[in-house]
Amino acid sequence: MKKNILLLILSIFFIDLSVCLDPAAASESIQEIQFMTEDYPPLNYIEDDKIKGIFVEVLMAVSKQMESRLDWDQISVLPRARGYQSLSAGGKKCLFGMARTKERESLFKWAGPVTHSRIILIAKSGSDIRIHSIDRLRSLKTGVIKEDISEKILLASDLPPESLYYAFGEDAAVDLLQSLNSGMIDLWAHGDLSARWLIKKKSLNPRDFKTVYNFEGTEDYFAFSKDVSNGFVSAFQHALNRIKKKGVVKQILQRYLSKEINSF
Repeated sequence: MKKNILLLILSIFFIDLSVCLDPAAASESIQEIQFMTEDYPPLNYIEDDKIKGIFVEVLMAVSKQMESRLDWDQISVLPRARGYQSLSAGGKKCLFGMARTKERESLFKWAGPVTHSRIILIAKSGSDIRIHSIDRLRSLKTGVIKEDISEKILLASDLPPESLYYAFGEDAAVDLLQSLNSGMIDLWAHGDLSARWLIKKKSLNPRDFKTVYNFEGTEDYFAFSKDVSNGFVSAFQHALNRIKKKGVVKQILQRYLSKEINSF
């Protein structure tokens, strides 16, 4: 009798332990998380009043892998600065398509990566701009998006704020592309994938633009506020790893990053 009781206690202990170790044993459900992003194609963007993009499709695939339905109204498209401020304020939130940097590492919880890109400086092909040193930017006007990684990199290089031209709102990237094309700014600092995608989408000739400087590469993640449990972030990462292994993420990337998106 005592032996049977001992076996029962041990079985209950190991069942509880297995639940604790199971990555899917999250404290929250995906329906409790407010997901936010910005208009930053092809990672995320709005077309025909519907949100689309690499990260959006990956998010939906992750929710399916987690066997938890995600509602479209859980995803908000906000200007980068507003989304970043909202995430920093806490709550059950996630800002996706965020570059994971040393400065941001301890501020949030991370799941990813999904994409890899690099920040580049783009000029018009007809210009005589050559960048051999960041100091050269002091005499030029460079377009950036507020709170974007490109702004962070340039400010960390001790450039004076007055050398930067800021664009705001959901169409900030398009505004900067148009400003560069019209000659209002000398340079555009942006992610290479997004810049090439936008140039193609706006039916501009890629040969009219050139890359004059390459910064460090970045990896893009889902960034969760610290109020989201470690258990949920772990479960989310586990589901992401599973769909990567199945080839789902690779298929999504191939659909958006066609061979037509080439280097300048």
